[in-house]
Amino acid sequence: MTDFWTTTELGAADQVGYWADVLCQAFTPLAPSRSRDHMERSRVSTGLPGWVRSLPIGTSNAAEIASCTQRVDHGEREVSRTADDVIFVNLQIDGQCLTEQDGRRCVVGRGEFAIVDSTRPYSLEFVEPEDSSQLWRVLSFRLPRESVADLVADPSRAATATTFTGDGGSANIARTLMTSTWQSAGSVENAAELQMLGAAHTAVIRAVLAGARQSPTPDSSHVDNAARHAAAVHYIDTHLPLGPVSAAGTARAINVSVRTLHKVFERSGTTFGAAVRQRRLHACSHDLLSGDHRRPIGELAARWGYADSAHMAKAFRAHFGCTPGQYRQERSPQFRASTVSTTTDLTD
Repeated sequence: MTDFWTTTELGAADQVGYWADVLCQAFTPLAPSRSRDHMERSRVSTGLPGWVRSLPIGTSNAAEIASCTQRVDHGEREVSRTADDVIFVNLQIDGQCLTEQDGRRCVVGRGEFAIVDSTRPYSLEFVEPEDSSQLWRVLSFRLPRESVADLVADPSRAATATTFTGDGGSANIARTLMTSTWQSAGSVENAAELQMLGAAHTAVIRAVLAGARQSPTPDSSHVDNAARHAAAVHYIDTHLPLGPVSAAGTARAINVSVRTLHKVFERSGTTFGAAVRQRRLHACSHDLLSGDHRRPIGELAARWGYADSAHMAKAFRAHFGCTPGQYRQERSPQFRASTVSTTTDLTD
């Protein structure tokens, strides 16, 4: 289900504050700002016009965003408020973006993309295209960081704030996949199919990051463990929608023994079983907010492998401190909107 936000109907004085809320809700905690220099270089001298269209794709998310010349910061304060560790792959459709992270700066032009990591500060300065009256536009894919953790954990070696032109190799595949997915994903309704599409993006971005990685340092056990942990979590995420995920199946998929698999998770401070329960809970909570808000809780419980709705409710209370119904009621804009609409209809 597509979400859409726009500042069009707001007055100039209210647009900046609302835009900050939109960015936080659609992406991650971000602080937009417009300096005098930005306004002088922009066709928009007051306010902050913009819109965001967002669509979940399995455990990933895609969004198209358009606005005027501005700077967007994800600083230390925003990092501390970040609930989910993710990476963003930002494909520039119109205009350009100066991206900064990990001591690197790059300029991303039309048809190019760059990657940023939400666990560390970064900044994005977007500039409108010079040859038209259009706003800048970006296609942004959000991926779980743990699926590429072994490739972005070391800032000195990660390919963050690096321009990928998409002229060839895995970068070209990534650009083509992002564009075609965005154009057609709205017509894909099968949950397992969407899950696989999200997994395909993760796999391609892993190839992009691996290909652009700096020269490796001497091998170490913690690097191997991070890589195996990321691969195992990726397997869990892509196979949960298809049924139960076992330690034996996961170990076989990442080419290690079951004993080694359990050690991988122990070294990461958890267990394999706990990781599966956490990923199932994450996927289920995502479905509660992004799926049909009229869908029965029991149906969601069955889909994600819970014995029944009571079992699912117990897991939610332990993790979120509330029931699945309360979670959806408190956090889903669509649920609140439908409630308001129903109340209005009854009072008309």
